[in-house]
Amino acid sequence: MKGTYKSKIVLLGDNRVGKTSLVRRYVDQTFSDSYKATIGANIKKKVMNYEDRGIVLNMLIVDLIGQQGFRNTQKRNMKDAKGALIVCDLTRPNSLESIESYWIPILNEVLGDAPSMIFMANKSDLVDMEEEHLKAYRAELLSLSEKYSTKFFFTSAKTGENVEQSFYDLGLLSLNQEPAIYHLREMYHVDEGISPIEVLDLFKAQLYLELGGEEFVNSILQTQLPKTGIDINQHPKPEQLYKLNERIKEIELSFLGDKVSNKYYMKRKGILAKMNTG
Repeated sequence: MKGTYKSKIVLLGDNRVGKTSLVRRYVDQTFSDSYKATIGANIKKKVMNYEDRGIVLNMLIVDLIGQQGFRNTQKRNMKDAKGALIVCDLTRPNSLESIESYWIPILNEVLGDAPSMIFMANKSDLVDMEEEHLKAYRAELLSLSEKYSTKFFFTSAKTGENVEQSFYDLGLLSLNQEPAIYHLREMYHVDEGISPIEVLDLFKAQLYLELGGEEFVNSILQTQLPKTGIDINQHPKPEQLYKLNERIKEIELSFLGDKVSNKYYMKRKGILAKMNTG
C-alpha cells in the first residue's frame, strides 16, 4: 500500500474539552490558555510521513463545534470522514458520559457502524492521575475502549503528552492499517512458544493500553521491574515474569478495581502458560 494518500478525520467532543488546542499542538506545535468557541468547524491540514510503511498521508483535520444540539452542522462536517478522535476532559466527568450518549450515535449515523476512532482524555496536566476519582475515570475509559475495540490516551495539549501518538494512530486506522499496538482484545491472544522477552514486551504494551499512555506506564515500570529482578538490559527469566504478573495485578487493582484487575491477571497467566521456558 505504499504511496501518497488523502484522509479526512474529525475531532468530536463537548465544548471546552480542548479539541482546538489539541489540533494546534499537533499541527502548529503551539499552545494557548485562552478559549474561543469553535463556530461550525475549524479545518487544518497536516502531512504525515509513515516512513516505515512507505506512506505519506495528507490529513484534513476537521475540529467540530462542541455544543450539543447543532446536529445538522456536526453531521454535515462529519461526512466522508475516515475516522474520529473523540475528546473528553479529565476535569469534567460529564464530558466522558456524552461520548457514548451523544457523539458516537451521531458518528454512527453518518459513517455507519464501527467507524475508526480513538478516545482522548485531555488536560492530564491539570490533574493528579492517582486521585481516586481519576482511577474510576480510567476504568470507565478502559471499559469504553474495549466495548468499541479501540484505544484511549491521556493527553495534554499544553505539554504535548500523547497528542502526536493519537493522531498518528488514527491516521493509520483511516487507511485501514492498524497501529503496532491496537486494542486489548488482540493483545491477549498469543501462540504457543512465545519467548520471555516477547512476554515482557506484551505485558508492557497491555499496560499502555489499560492505563492510557506510555509515559505514565514507564514511570510505574521503573519502580516495579527491579522488585521482580528484571534488568531491562537482559532477557527476563520465566520466574521473574510470573512475579511481574503479580506486581502488575497490584497496579491494576489500584487503578481499575478488583474485578477488572483479576480478569487481566488471569489472561496474563494464560500467556505465561504458553511461554517457551527452554
